[in-house]
Amino acid sequence: MQKNRSYTGNISLIYAAAVILTVAFFIILGLPGLQLRSFVSMLAVLAAESAVCGYTVCRLRSAMSNRNPSPVLTGVAWITAAYAGAVLIAAALLDWGLQLQAPAYAAVQLTLLLVSAALLAVTGIYSRNAVAGEQRTDAAASAHIQHQAELKDIRELAGSWRHPGAQWLVELVAGLEEQFRYSDPHSRPDLYDTEEMLTRQISLLHDQVALLLTLRDPGSGWEGAASELADSIAGTLLLRNRELAAFK
Repeated sequence: MQKNRSYTGNISLIYAAAVILTVAFFIILGLPGLQLRSFVSMLAVLAAESAVCGYTVCRLRSAMSNRNPSPVLTGVAWITAAYAGAVLIAAALLDWGLQLQAPAYAAVQLTLLLVSAALLAVTGIYSRNAVAGEQRTDAAASAHIQHQAELKDIRELAGSWRHPGAQWLVELVAGLEEQFRYSDPHSRPDLYDTEEMLTRQISLLHDQVALLLTLRDPGSGWEGAASELADSIAGTLLLRNRELAAFK
């Protein structure tokens, strides 16, 4: 991590030096009749240098957590390189070579900037959607195991309840565990909403059992509330299994 920070600091110094040299170059070599066009070229080159510096810093930060570059970063690298190359080619041909009129030349450089920014935005949106999809896939894949683990915790919690109805509550949760045990453990991202509903319902059952343990007299309706919630969980599990079977 310290090494990456050192690299980032060096890149910042190199970027600052590049900016100073670029500004000095255009100030020294700029001709009186081409001041506006030279100014446009200077801004375009500075923008390209900023893009390269920004990508390099992002790549180093990504390397801190992942040694292999992601396809998204590779795409950003190509876009950044293409933009920097296009800026330099446009400056060489249209400014110093053809000496295009300043408004038209500025429009060309602005178009290059906007096109590159649009491509980077599309890449960023794709990256965000891809990450969200991977997270949904991972969450769906591990949801069934998490549900079983939490039901086990609830059953053990119910078993510690010093109340005549503790055994009934334990058997109620054990029945849910049995249904989960014989359900397909392999889920899909398409079932994310159903899995999330199961997570909320099981968490609610967990909270309900924990609340019962804090009450000296839970009253006469706690069995019905617990049974109703267990039926809801069983119904959602049945819906999950049907949806999963439909994909096979």
